[in-house]
Amino acid sequence: MNAVKGKREARMGHRGDMIAHSVADQLSLIDRAVTTLTRSTEALLRATDEAALLEDICRIAVDVAGYRLAWVGYARPDEQKSVRPVAIAGRGQSYVQEISVSWADTELGRGPIGTAIRTGRSQVVHDTTQDPRFAPWRDAAARHHFRSVLSLPLGQGDDRIGTLNIYASEREAFDADVVRLMEDLARNLTYGIGALRMKAEHEQAVRDLAESEERYRSLIELTPDAIIVHSQGTILFANAASARIFGTEQSNLLGRRVLDLIHDDFQVEVARRIANPPMQRQVTEYRMRRMDGSEFEAEVAATTITFHGLPARILVIRDVTDRKQVQQQLVQAAKLATLGEMAAGLVHELSQPLNIIRLTAEGALLFIERGKATQDFQSQQFQLVADQAQRTAEIIDDIRIFSRRDTSPVQAFDATAAVASALGVLEGQLRTDEVILTTDLPDLAVLIRGRRVQLEQVVINLVSNAQHALKEKRDMAGGDWHAEITVSAKRQDRNLIITVADNGPGIPPAVRARIFEPFFTTKEAGRGTGLGLSVSFGIIASMGGCLEVVDQASTPLHKQGACFAITLPVDEDSTLAVALDKDQVPEPAAMDSHIMVVEDEPTAGATLGRYLKELGYRVTVCINGNEAWKVFCADPADVVITDLRMPAGGGEQLVEKLRDFDPLMPIVIVTGHLGATERLADNLNDDRCAVLKKPIPLGKLAEIIATFLKPPADDEQ
Repeated sequence: MNAVKGKREARMGHRGDMIAHSVADQLSLIDRAVTTLTRSTEALLRATDEAALLEDICRIAVDVAGYRLAWVGYARPDEQKSVRPVAIAGRGQSYVQEISVSWADTELGRGPIGTAIRTGRSQVVHDTTQDPRFAPWRDAAARHHFRSVLSLPLGQGDDRIGTLNIYASEREAFDADVVRLMEDLARNLTYGIGALRMKAEHEQAVRDLAESEERYRSLIELTPDAIIVHSQGTILFANAASARIFGTEQSNLLGRRVLDLIHDDFQVEVARRIANPPMQRQVTEYRMRRMDGSEFEAEVAATTITFHGLPARILVIRDVTDRKQVQQQLVQAAKLATLGEMAAGLVHELSQPLNIIRLTAEGALLFIERGKATQDFQSQQFQLVADQAQRTAEIIDDIRIFSRRDTSPVQAFDATAAVASALGVLEGQLRTDEVILTTDLPDLAVLIRGRRVQLEQVVINLVSNAQHALKEKRDMAGGDWHAEITVSAKRQDRNLIITVADNGPGIPPAVRARIFEPFFTTKEAGRGTGLGLSVSFGIIASMGGCLEVVDQASTPLHKQGACFAITLPVDEDSTLAVALDKDQVPEPAAMDSHIMVVEDEPTAGATLGRYLKELGYRVTVCINGNEAWKVFCADPADVVITDLRMPAGGGEQLVEKLRDFDPLMPIVIVTGHLGATERLADNLNDDRCAVLKKPIPLGKLAEIIATFLKPPADDEQ
């Protein structure tokens, strides 16, 4: 009995020793985890760098807490979804280089590390020799005496960046209590990594901002272009180049109105843009004014920014006076070269109406001498002479407009009319060369902004090039082949598309790549300058459009040959007032009114005087401006009709004297030196001054005089 009792007591004592030992082991494990958590928290508070923090956490787990190995692996977004070690401490560090770990759902990714990254939950291997998930790394773990493993996911939500992996030499080193403590460590580490990354990003952003500000400050101060920032038209900032370009100190520009720098002709347009700035970036050309009153041509790029917390506009202003002068010289050279090539055809075109006029006049004289000219016959013949004279005037006017140096301002004009006018210059030559010209133009006016004569130049150049190409093909083709050029224009959304197509030999790919280069030409020596297409390209670009070669197959009119397309933005805000000339002779408003005619060509003056006398007016004819002024002072006229260029006192000087005498004096200027788009000087440009080009349409002249002499309506008095 005593022996049995003794054995029972011995067993109970051994069991107590085991329980006491188990509790001690458990407390040791927890104490090790608590130590790791506490010291890691202290490291987090001191951390200034992510890499150093990760190294500190791994070293604390090994050196302070006594774990065998600790390392941090980051999930890589590569094709294999590999895990890259970024920090490591402890014994057996070569283990990390020996193994391959993935976070993909594969054999190498189903272990504790890959599963923790994929699922976001902590993974424990209590015994590396028994857990089937750890099979790929079992042998390596045995060599380094790793019996249990804990993998803690790092990251928040679905954004998991990697794992903290801790290895112990004993089995079952990570029970539920230890795991909870270590998960707190992982959460703290995740927060610390995020905070350090935010701090690093902020510091980098500050550095980038400082570098950017320095870079842009250098660019703004070193650029040769003026840079101005304004808010509601008041200048808030101006760079050093602004002072140089506008001829003043930078401080003198601050607080000044932007409109003070704009030429009077553009004040209204700029004021409208300041009041309602466009949303998108815009590049516009203006004439600007320096502080000394001198003017220059400027290219202005503008966009909306925030300046010191205020909405503002930044303007980049470039002086393009020299560039525009060179461009104008190139444009003029190209125009004159084109005119030179067209000279023979133009002579032929002018000789046709002159020939008809001579034949008609001499034939009518013969019938009159023989008494066979009835009243109807004479009326028909004189009407034929008048029509052919008008035809001659239109040809001369087109040539005059095209050849002169264009100084007209950028304004809205009817692009359809410009195309038709250009074709009118070449139509006779095309007919002589047996080239069929087909047109498809809108009936209504289509307005664009630019210079009309420049668009005419581009169309003439394209049609002339097509004409030359067709001549070359005719020489090779022969037979029944017919040369044809098609010119069309159509609206497409907010653009006008003008195409010039032909059925010639086309443009080889090698030539197409260089076709808009300056001085590049495929014509033989003496037949081309190589400026036409490059100048045309620049002209269209200056109007905000583009000139390009279109694939032959894209046009339904010609399946071969060349096709050029001009795309121009339509000016939707402008309107076009179309005045129809009516050669109807109205009844004079005042039959006893005094009309003065000033013309240095005696025959023209006398003929015009007889016509006006026939209408019932009292007429005085003078041969120059000086004589006209003396006569006017003695016997003032109700309307003065004057030429501009005359000896012994020109028309402009006479007009100035007349306007000093009476600012509302009705004046009709007749001249052969103005083109259809050329503007008068400011002192001649008002509703009491009319302009007629020679040869003068008498019906239109009578209509203008009657309008001037018409008594004002009651509401105008």
